[in-house]
Amino acid sequence: MEADILQELETIRVYVFIIMCAITLWALVRILESLQRIFTDFKKAFDASFENRMNKLLESGQYEEVINESKIKLEKYSNHLNAVWFIARAYFYTENNELAKEYFKKVVYLEPSWEESAKAYILKLNER
Repeated sequence: MEADILQELETIRVYVFIIMCAITLWALVRILESLQRIFTDFKKAFDASFENRMNKLLESGQYEEVINESKIKLEKYSNHLNAVWFIARAYFYTENNELAKEYFKKVVYLEPSWEESAKAYILKLNER
């Protein structure tokens, strides 16, 4: 009888262990989801900050600053779409036609839905 009770307790212990493992795993998944959400929000804010700064620099005619900051961004993230877009526009405004075309083509390669905007600049470049 005592052996049966011990066997039952061992079985209960195994079930409790399995339940605790499942709860721990669920908690870890929730924590990872939260961290991913925080990281995504941070990245969006960081990109928005970059975009706002580049727009202000373009509006004020500081094209060389846009080119320099975009190059720095592209050194870290070689396919950063906004950096490619801003450097293309800066080269467009400085009338560096070949580099502007190259970067506008890269924009279309990275994000085909931006083709219409990029093509408008390329057409203007071809008219020069």
